[in-house]
Amino acid sequence: MTVQISRLLLSFLFIFGAISKLISMPFFDGMVAELILGQNYFNQPQEMILVQWLTRILVALELWVGIALLQNKGFIKVTLPLTLLTLILFTIHLFYESLKTENGFTEGNCGCFGDVLPMNNLESITKNIVGIALAIYVWIKYNNQTFRTWIPSFFVGLVTLFTLSFGVKSYQNVSETESLSTSIQDTIDQDTIAVNFLDSLSVDSASNSTSNKETLIEESQEKIIRQKEIITTIPNIDASVSNQNKPQSTIELLKYYAPDLKSHLQKNDTTLVCLFSMTCSHCQEVYRDISSMKSSPQLPPIYLINYGTSYEQNYFFSQAGSSKDPHFKIEDFTIFKRLLEGKTYPRILCVSNGKILKEWDVDSYQKEQFINHFGIKEINEKEKDGGLQLDLNQGESPW
Repeated sequence: MTVQISRLLLSFLFIFGAISKLISMPFFDGMVAELILGQNYFNQPQEMILVQWLTRILVALELWVGIALLQNKGFIKVTLPLTLLTLILFTIHLFYESLKTENGFTEGNCGCFGDVLPMNNLESITKNIVGIALAIYVWIKYNNQTFRTWIPSFFVGLVTLFTLSFGVKSYQNVSETESLSTSIQDTIDQDTIAVNFLDSLSVDSASNSTSNKETLIEESQEKIIRQKEIITTIPNIDASVSNQNKPQSTIELLKYYAPDLKSHLQKNDTTLVCLFSMTCSHCQEVYRDISSMKSSPQLPPIYLINYGTSYEQNYFFSQAGSSKDPHFKIEDFTIFKRLLEGKTYPRILCVSNGKILKEWDVDSYQKEQFINHFGIKEINEKEKDGGLQLDLNQGESPW
């Protein structure tokens, strides 16, 4: 019985891992691409095709191992050795990657479960060691133990349903671009109908004189033109990825992928633009630091560009600071990496009049130096501004 339970646990790890990566494939593609091609992988579109094939082969292999662990055919000769080999190789890889950077064991997301269930390298290594121990135990104790015919299919279906439940999104989470375009287009359609209706009215109508009618038509037509101009200025993020003439400078990239930032910069001479990952503990720590300085007049206005889901963003704000700060949410990992420009998150930019005066990342940020740079004299360690824990859609800001 214990051997069968161990096999089910091993199978769960592999099937859950494979489907988690499928749900968050762009994130997994980005992690593998950065590992193989480097931090600026997003500038190598041809090589990205090969990376995507590799990631899909890895996911297919992981799913196959998970299902094979529930079968008896070739279990000792093929399935168990492949399971052990996979776990050992990935554990060695995680150790190597962790030793390359400071806090490599406890920072970031290893990607074992995509961004469905973020785990740092230490947690993933622990999970793999447990898996290796289970595999060795099964190998020693295995004696042709089998499952009833209905258990494998039922178990695979149950794990699949459990994993897919992490990817369920609210229908209210429509992007700012889509909702704005839709609402404006609806208004245009209504105004066009109104113009056509006015145009069809009789000139002799007692309730609408010719002059009034012409005035109404002109006003409606001008409104339509203005609204169409707004639509044409909304960036198409999907198209921008393949656009060879896309903006290249840091400020242009930020304005392009986070449209709200443009109007925010126009309101302030100096702005702190913070690029945070919603599952990064160091990003939370930095934002807590900044939140404690908000009572100081020396601190510039803040604008956040957040990578993650709505759920992760809400959790980030509940742990790190107030969601009252203007923010823009990005769920595409490749776009977020492009904005980081090869840097590591958190990335903090001090922008003034369209130029970057100073920037910090995970390696260069020090709270004391940050305070001294702005001459901040007032710190409130308990300040988080409390407040809004609303599920804000991409691009929405409470200002």
